[in-house]
Amino acid sequence: MGLFNNKTTISMEFCSDRVKVVVGRYQKKNITIDKCFSIPIPEDLYEDGIIKDTNKYLYELERGLSENKVSRGDVYGVINSSNIIIREISIPKVGANQIGAILNYQLDEYLPVDPQAYVVQYLPLDTVEENGVEKQNLMLIGVPKSIIEPHFNLLQNLGLKPLVLDYAGNAITKLIRFNDSINGVYDKNITIACVDLEHESTTLNIIEKGMMSISRVVKEEIRPIVYEDAALTSDEASWPVEGNESFEQDNSAVSGLKRNLGVILDGIDIVFRYYSSRETENDIDLILLHGYYSNIDGIENLIGNFFEIPCVKLNVLDKVKFYGDLADYANAIGGLIRVSG
Repeated sequence: MGLFNNKTTISMEFCSDRVKVVVGRYQKKNITIDKCFSIPIPEDLYEDGIIKDTNKYLYELERGLSENKVSRGDVYGVINSSNIIIREISIPKVGANQIGAILNYQLDEYLPVDPQAYVVQYLPLDTVEENGVEKQNLMLIGVPKSIIEPHFNLLQNLGLKPLVLDYAGNAITKLIRFNDSINGVYDKNITIACVDLEHESTTLNIIEKGMMSISRVVKEEIRPIVYEDAALTSDEASWPVEGNESFEQDNSAVSGLKRNLGVILDGIDIVFRYYSSRETENDIDLILLHGYYSNIDGIENLIGNFFEIPCVKLNVLDKVKFYGDLADYANAIGGLIRVSG
């Protein structure tokens, strides 16, 4: 056996308008990405985690992998969908090997769905004491089998060997936890709100000291035509109100972008308020933007000013060797990490 792991693995994040692919190696001390690219997906082939037309979707992926000369091998998938059920629950603290048995026995009490139709995994959160009893908080992630099985079949039909299908919120959490610093400035051991801005929806993951605390999907599109036509200047990013001269002079594209983001930010604000209400000391230290639309000019200032919280785009992680757009491929890179939790 060699001293170094030179085997590369493929990680693919499935989005509504594109599939993001990275090829690289995860090791204990770093992650190295050798190749990255995105495969554009025509409209109406993939929606909210559902493959709408398997044959056409398969054709697009086969062409994209071939054009980028990707060798067939092990692959990890990363998915997101508003159909994925996220629940935070609390159970009496037991050994790690007993948690699965408890959940299997009482799963129907925690998830208001047919457990047979879902694959349910859990992530350990913090431990608390209630009325003198120590309890373990868990995050349950229930993914419909109607989403999992078509993805596995698709990957197999591509000549790949699918090993796992990961939830995007878990992928970004693992990536933040694996590293020590963000953008060379911020320590990972703070409370970070990771905002994943994609075409079909925006996902918010609040990470406390490397552990996921809350994960929510805001189901609101960011329309490509708005992004292509508009950039937010530093003045526009101050989020002008109606009646201001700057607001009246906005062109329709920028105004459309602001209205669109307004719905998203209102949804994020609801989650922030819920998070703050759980504990008096619950504060967000940093908003970290990633995803395809984190590249909108001025969006960091706009969101930072809206919440009055420092806001930056994810640019650099100290243990990731990658020369592409880290914010865009963060979930796919996080999908390479295979550790417990």
